[in-house]
Amino acid sequence: MQSRIEKVRKILIQEKADALLVWNGEGSGQPATAWLSGFSGTSSALLFAREKILSMGEFATSFSRPPATSFRKGGIRIRAFLITDGRYTAQSKKEANGFKIFITSRERTATQILESLCKQYHLHRIVFDGSVTSYSAIEDITKAISAVNFLSRKRVLQELRMVKDTEEIRLLKKAGDITVRAFMRLLPELYSGMTEKEIAQRLEMLCIEEGSEGVAFPTIVASGKNGAFPHARVTDKEIKNGELVTIDFGVRYKGYVSDMTRTVGIGKIGSRLKRMYEAVRKAQELGCKKAKAGVTGGKIDAVCRNYLEKKGFGKYFTHSTGHGIGIEVHELPLVSFRQNTKMPVGAVITCEPGVYIPNVGGARIEDALVLTKRGNLKLTEGIPKELIVL
Repeated sequence: MQSRIEKVRKILIQEKADALLVWNGEGSGQPATAWLSGFSGTSSALLFAREKILSMGEFATSFSRPPATSFRKGGIRIRAFLITDGRYTAQSKKEANGFKIFITSRERTATQILESLCKQYHLHRIVFDGSVTSYSAIEDITKAISAVNFLSRKRVLQELRMVKDTEEIRLLKKAGDITVRAFMRLLPELYSGMTEKEIAQRLEMLCIEEGSEGVAFPTIVASGKNGAFPHARVTDKEIKNGELVTIDFGVRYKGYVSDMTRTVGIGKIGSRLKRMYEAVRKAQELGCKKAKAGVTGGKIDAVCRNYLEKKGFGKYFTHSTGHGIGIEVHELPLVSFRQNTKMPVGAVITCEPGVYIPNVGGARIEDALVLTKRGNLKLTEGIPKELIVL
């Protein structure tokens, strides 16, 4: 927790802000709340208030302030508050260790509690994540607390989580291992005549048997012409001999996710589909070799994209090469031609080039990678990359 609060402190210094607000409206699914506090309730607000550590003279006059947990470093104290409702009175005390907890009531709303804290700690500039906090929520808060300037910094909560610590990488590897084991168990069960829906359901059951807590996102099984849709939904279509089948799936394990894609062949595969698959396989191999800390997402994307263009498939690669994963399926950093910032040690990304030819089919191969100074560690290791034909 101390290391995560330290990341908050750095953001406040960068933005010259007095506090960070993490607003988790009912049903918003804001994952940063649990990451920053341990609290898993469905409705809450976190406030991290920056305060200069008092001198002895100032300290003597500070006893009128309510107690609050403080995290100290570099002459700055960060006070941590959690606001939630009566459903979570006991749960918040159990989960949010080190936070000063406020419970809302009919007489005291979350906004009123927030306003009181702003006055008590002289908070005038508060940063929030504009990419996940609704406009209407901030609009309501600013109407009630007009003396405070609320500043949006998009994806700031993902910035905080971009570099994974040792425990997070361990959990991501566990999720990846579950994914690999489930897929390897699925392969012998695939046969011509199964439907996409049957394959997805069986794979999800195998994931549970291997230890997952559920799927990370809706499983994709795209066969034949359906493979031309990168985010195809499973259908009742039967897989047939001579088709490629793209399977993109992930699991959740103790709050962390996996994300892996493999494309397999059913029966005898034609030369055109083989060439397409081989181009994707080589592009993904080159992308994985390029991926390491200090490299931009744009350069990884370019390696994959340039190879596919060289092989005549460039116009059929219609999405970015990858994205970060963690407690969410799509996090920072991005692996696209738009991304020109060097990626840090400990970031976790996917490398997933693909080719999608309308009315023909598609292929995609995806692995998750932990970036190191010298290269990367694959989280989904152990499945041959050469075309598996069943």
